[in-house]
Order: sequence, then C-alpha cells, then structure tokens
Amino acid sequence: MVSGSDNKLKNDASGDCRDDNSQKAKEVKSLNRSDRRVVRTEKKIHQVFLELLQDKTYGEITVGMILDKAKINRSTFYKHYINKHDLASEVMANCQESIISSLLGEERLSLGNLGFFKSLQATLTKHRELLKLVKRLNSEDLDVRKSFHDYFYRSIKKHYEGKLYGSSDEELDLGSYVSADILISVLMYYLDKGDEVHPDNIIRVIVNMYGLRSYYTPE
Repeated sequence: MVSGSDNKLKNDASGDCRDDNSQKAKEVKSLNRSDRRVVRTEKKIHQVFLELLQDKTYGEITVGMILDKAKINRSTFYKHYINKHDLASEVMANCQESIISSLLGEERLSLGNLGFFKSLQATLTKHRELLKLVKRLNSEDLDVRKSFHDYFYRSIKKHYEGKLYGSSDEELDLGSYVSADILISVLMYYLDKGDEVHPDNIIRVIVNMYGLRSYYTPE
C-alpha cells in the first residue's frame, strides 16, 4: 500500500524532473547558434549520431556512446541538447529542411508541374543515404512518417499562401495536405524498395495515376 507521504515524494520528484528539463531547455535556447564554436560542436555531435545510426537502432544508442565517439564531456552535450530525443528531433528537422528547401527553391510544389517531379527525383537521389539513417529514428518517441508529413504540409501551405488566386482557404489546406501525403509516400516507398526501383519509375506511375500524362515528357 502506498502512503500519502510516498505519493507526495513521487510527485515532488516528478516535479523536480520537469523543472530540471525546463531549466535545461532554457539553457539550450540561450546558446548563440551563430557562434562558430557552437556550430562546430553541434555539427560534430550530429555526425557522430548519424554514424552510430549506421550500425545501431535509435533505441540502442545512448548519450554515453555519443560522448565517447565525439570525445566530448557530458556537460558539453547537455549545453546543446536536453536529451537524446532533442538531438534526434533536430537531426530530423535539418533533414526535412534540406529536402523541402530544394523543392521550394525551384517553385515546383505543384502536382501539375513536371518540375516538381524532376526536383523530387533529384532530391531523393541526393539525400538518399541521409534519409535512410533518419528513417531509423522511428520509435515510440519519434514518429518519423508523421513528423515528415506535418513538416511538408506546413511548408507547402505556407509557400502557397496568397499565391493561388481563386482558391479558397479550404482548397489550399486540402491541397497542401494531399501534396504532403504523396510526397511522404513516394519518399518512404523509395527508401523501402532501395535499388529495386528507380525514382523515374515512381514518378511515371504517379503521373499516370493522376492523369498528368500531358504534363509529363520523360527525359
């Protein structure tokens, strides 16, 4: 039987843990991200984390492994990240930004635009190895597919706000959601199939399925 005093101790401990994480979050946010030393340290931590992902699952990797491989002390790690989940989230966010920026940079996020498909093919090829590692982050803590979908959805919607004349807010919202759906589905399919399928074949299937053949001329 658990006494009232035991419950109080547990609640106090839980509160202390939340306060500790909150304090760490404030310290991490206060870092000067433009400082070259900060950039260099975080780049090293990211690199080591991705190297560990080549041989281990996300769940198997510990902060201690990262410290040993990066040759940094624990206090240095926690100056930059609250915990392992915080690091994984940032690595994934950087990957998402790299992918979406390469597509947005060409102004090609319209499904009826051949340029989108060509950009997507080049992007998948360029970032394939990084994407394979980031996909290994999927766990109870991190839903990789949902995170990518939500990021793509927000980015597409923001990109097209005020640019699609004659379209309602609802049409923009739905179009962005469906575009994100297709984008993440193609991405995951390509990663799962690997060398078995060429990105150009995936694109041809989508073009045919959505009746866009008149827009598509294979290279």
